[in-house]
Order: sequence, then C-alpha cells, then structure tokens
Amino acid sequence: MTLVLFDIDGTLLRTRGGSIRAMQRAAEVVFGTPGAFEQVHCAGMLDPDIITEALRPCGIVPREDQWQEFKRAYFSFLREETPHFRLVQGADALVQKLWASGSTILGLATGNFTESAFIKVEAVGLASEWFYANAFGEEVSTRAELVALAIRRARRWYGQPVSRIIVVGDTPRDVRAAKANGCLSVGVAAGGYSLEALHLSGADLCVPALEPNPLLVNFLLDGRL
Repeated sequence: MTLVLFDIDGTLLRTRGGSIRAMQRAAEVVFGTPGAFEQVHCAGMLDPDIITEALRPCGIVPREDQWQEFKRAYFSFLREETPHFRLVQGADALVQKLWASGSTILGLATGNFTESAFIKVEAVGLASEWFYANAFGEEVSTRAELVALAIRRARRWYGQPVSRIIVVGDTPRDVRAAKANGCLSVGVAAGGYSLEALHLSGADLCVPALEPNPLLVNFLLDGRL
C-alpha cells in the first residue's frame, strides 16, 4: 500500500482569502482587533502559528479560554466563506481515482485545525471519509511532526507497514517535511509557489495542478516517473 498525504490550502483547494477573512473577523470579536494577518506569510504554516504571529504585533498572547472562543468564532465565520472556495483543477478526479485504486491510503497532513480542515474539504465536495490517516495543525508544533503523526496513524489503521509514503503540497515547507520523514513529495504549483521554486526546494515531482494524468497517477501509485 502507498500512503498519500495531502495538504489542503493551495493543494486540494483555494479559499480565495476566506480563511484569513474568517480569522480577522474572529480576532475582532475576541480581541477587539483584526490582527496583523496581512503581515504573516501564511503558506505552509500551522494555523496556531499564523494566529500567534498575527496577534503578536498587537501585544496579544491568547489565554486558553480565548483560544477556544477564537476557534468557535473562526469556524462559524469560515462556514460563511465556503461559497468562495474552489477546488484546485483535477483534485476531485485525482482523489477519487486514488481512492478507487484499492492500493492507496489517503490522508490529510494540514496546518488547519481539525474542524476547519473538514469544513474546507467538504465544502468543495470531497468526502471526509476518503481521508483516513490525518494530522492537524493543533496537534503538533512543526510541519515535519505533522507528517510523522499522519504516518503513525496510517500504520495503526492499516495494521502493517506502508511500503511508500508521498506528501502532496504546494509549499517548500511541505517538501521539507516530506524529506524530514524520508518521504517522496509532489509539489503543486497551484498556491503561491512556482514550479521552479518547488523543484528547487527538492520536490520529486512538480505539477501545475492535480489533473490525474498518467505521470502523476503512476508516481502516486508506485513512485515511478
């Protein structure tokens, strides 16, 4: 079996600014300021880190109760943004093809909170039950730990070793996290990074989108280029 771990934002879908707008609205409600989200280079970051960095210039260090209040507000506002969300080209067809192959385990290795991750994938028509081996932004402190956690969960779920692990993401952070765990990687130039930037970061295969062409499908199923 091959384990394929997908990032969400910029890889499977685009929120077209919806995530940041929802976070700004939540910060306004909870902290009385929209924060400095426009100053944070969010690509590949974990959501808790994005929020922490955006609130730091405002002199805000959230208490635990404020974190919980923020997340409730954020998830509510994020649901209001879902009409703006769009799949990355080919993402639905690729995920369905991998799911139907019978030889892959699919998972999400995403910086999103658990709840926001499923709000997003379900909003664009991807079934949450397709993704078994998942790890989310509030569970770890680094992107590499995110991938490692998803791998452990895949092995527990499958009950035996996974022969090949491939991380699919749109940022150099995804590529580095794959390498840190001895995984192959696919760089998807559908977010803020070009094919060249992803290639230079060390991605094993770089694609402009996720159309299930033979090159991409063969690589994801058996690692062949």
